[in-house]
Amino acid sequence: MKKNLFEIMTKIFNNKETGVLSLAFAEESNLFKFYFKDGEIYHVSFGLKKGNQCLKEIEKREPTSYNFVPNITIDIKSNDLPTTEKIIEYIKNLNKQVSAEEPFSIKSLEFQKIKDSIKIALIRQIGPIGGKILEKYIVEKWTPSNPLTKDDILRLAEMLKDEIEDPLSKREFLAEVNKLLEVYK
Repeated sequence: MKKNLFEIMTKIFNNKETGVLSLAFAEESNLFKFYFKDGEIYHVSFGLKKGNQCLKEIEKREPTSYNFVPNITIDIKSNDLPTTEKIIEYIKNLNKQVSAEEPFSIKSLEFQKIKDSIKIALIRQIGPIGGKILEKYIVEKWTPSNPLTKDDILRLAEMLKDEIEDPLSKREFLAEVNKLLEVYK
């Protein structure tokens, strides 16, 4: 079933949600990402492009699917973006359709708790920088499936373990993440 991108963005805006809305395109490895904070779009990225220059890119492509990961924020802000209302109106006029996905199997509140626990586990192994590294991986390198699954979280942990130099510390980190995920099927 297809859903209008305009409707998805309007719902995020009206519900004042925080997170990242990612769009996948056929035959394109880069994701188009809208970053929302309290329903407002504060950053847009597509590959190496950032901000307003990304909006022209969405005109040329047809998104195939979308994924909204709640409670993700980054420190970067696009200063050249129009207001959220204008961006949503622009998207409405483009009439882009995307595949509607099932809701997350790991719910947004659960994901926030899992993310916080992984952050603590990583900080335990590499120090305070672990929190920033986790956010960077989530935003730039990790692409979860929709619905979000335990395997997605394990894949993220596998990526993060490469930031830990000591082999024993790597094993401790992975063991802590696995223990955290035991409650999920």
